[in-house]
Amino acid sequence: MDSLEFIGGVVGLCIASVALWSVRRLHQEVLRLKREQYSLEQKVGALSGKIESAIEPLRIQTALLARGQRVSDTLIRNGQLYHEIGGADAAKWLVQSSLSSNVFVLDVRTNAEYAKQRIPGAKLIPVEDLEMRYQTEIPIESDNVLVYCAGGDRSRLACDFLSRQNYPNVFLLKNGLQGWTGPMEGDSSGSLIQISSKSRVSSPSIG
Repeated sequence: MDSLEFIGGVVGLCIASVALWSVRRLHQEVLRLKREQYSLEQKVGALSGKIESAIEPLRIQTALLARGQRVSDTLIRNGQLYHEIGGADAAKWLVQSSLSSNVFVLDVRTNAEYAKQRIPGAKLIPVEDLEMRYQTEIPIESDNVLVYCAGGDRSRLACDFLSRQNYPNVFLLKNGLQGWTGPMEGDSSGSLIQISSKSRVSSPSIG
């Protein structure tokens, strides 16, 4: 009897061990599936965000076309809200001044930065004030709006914002004043550079 009880106890212990091992394996499998599900949800969410980002420029441009405004086919093809222009090209563009065109040059830096050095004829609206001031200070009928800052980060935010406010041809100056090769005015290093400025200049050819 004792032998049978012993054998029964051993068998029971083995069964319990196998059951415990199975439960642990099942628990690990459940955790793995949860991790995979979370990872899949993250990927789907990221993909959804990318699709939305790709479609949004087209929505905005379609709305502009519906209002009868001209939209660059280059922006449509590239899925972009605004143009990007290098310093040398922008300098050539602005140097060829003409009263027949309508280009608004926007500086989104601080007052101190603007006073020290700026592109001739630029209008100062610090990026943090843009939302409050753009409607009264940036003509919506402007054919082109050239936006710059010191290095490009603030002007990129401004370009994105203005493009969403129905300004059809917004230009980002790549690398800001760091990439600018044209003339400047302002009090830099104690010297004032006087340059005649005009608010209207000829526009570059855009697709």
